[in-house]
Amino acid sequence: MSSIMQKEIFEEPSVIKHLLASYVTEKNEITFDMPDRIDNVVIVASGSSYNCAAIAAPLFIEYAQIPCEAEYSSEFVLQKKHFITPDSLYIFVSQSGETSDTLNALKMIKQEGVKTMCITNAKDSTMWKLCDYKILSDAGEEKSIASTKALTAQIFCSILVILNLVHKQGEDIGGYLNTMRRLPAYLERIKLDVDKINDAAHLVAEYNNISILGNKNYYPIAKEGALKMKETCYLNVMAYPFGEFMHGHVAVLNQKSIVIAIIDEENADFAVRNLKKIKDEYNPKIICITSVQDVKSGDINIYIKTKRKMKAIFGSLLTLQLIACEMAALLGKNPDSPKGLTKVVKDN
Repeated sequence: MSSIMQKEIFEEPSVIKHLLASYVTEKNEITFDMPDRIDNVVIVASGSSYNCAAIAAPLFIEYAQIPCEAEYSSEFVLQKKHFITPDSLYIFVSQSGETSDTLNALKMIKQEGVKTMCITNAKDSTMWKLCDYKILSDAGEEKSIASTKALTAQIFCSILVILNLVHKQGEDIGGYLNTMRRLPAYLERIKLDVDKINDAAHLVAEYNNISILGNKNYYPIAKEGALKMKETCYLNVMAYPFGEFMHGHVAVLNQKSIVIAIIDEENADFAVRNLKKIKDEYNPKIICITSVQDVKSGDINIYIKTKRKMKAIFGSLLTLQLIACEMAALLGKNPDSPKGLTKVVKDN
């Protein structure tokens, strides 16, 4: 029986189409309001929205060449000092616009007079009303507690913010936007690889010791995949950067283990080399989610065909979401309403 979570994952291509129609013109203009000058960005969020922030932060640096940090909301409110300039932009990300820790962080930083922006799925929420600049991620109602389509919409809107900054710097963003326009069809193709995805879910579901590895932008995607498996399957899944995993953490593979590796063009040689070492020394089962066709390092290799990082980010995320959803079904868990979790955390 299909779940609401699976239905919402399958809606992601149409959500992206809707956002493209809402925010991008045929003349490659991005239409939402933003400050004219930004010299640094801080993104504050919790849960899956934090993983959106951590995915976006290095993209701000790489594409817009603007310093950017991702901060956990609950940690942010404990800091006594924050880096602020007259052209700082603090972005707050929340599916509901009512996440208590994120609202507390927003209220704290507004006392400093800093420019604020929200990316939220809830127009007229508290966060929406408090922020200077507002972006509706507009994924539609998300009923499953484990966020999927709302997160994808947040990441997509974050990328549009980055591309708008690139455009303001005088660079042609037409090529980037054409990549984004091809994204819905790309995700539809990944959804069709259901046999490989289900094979991976069946294999992972046999293990209690699961490690997900990724580099740079893909490390927070690994974290999000781990979070989805925790939320829906109640498993203690851990995520690591590839290189850091080899510094001590790899000892967890002395137990019966499985490794899920996210591999793209930038880290392929490094990842394959480390996976060979892992296989030779510990012999765990390995699943590769890879945009590099020649990578065959896994017991199961799921090929998400693209050379574009901005597409591979979404492709690897959707693949992990589908694996987690199928695992929950196999383990007899309800992915739509995990025990002990609620969708919105409101301020008291």
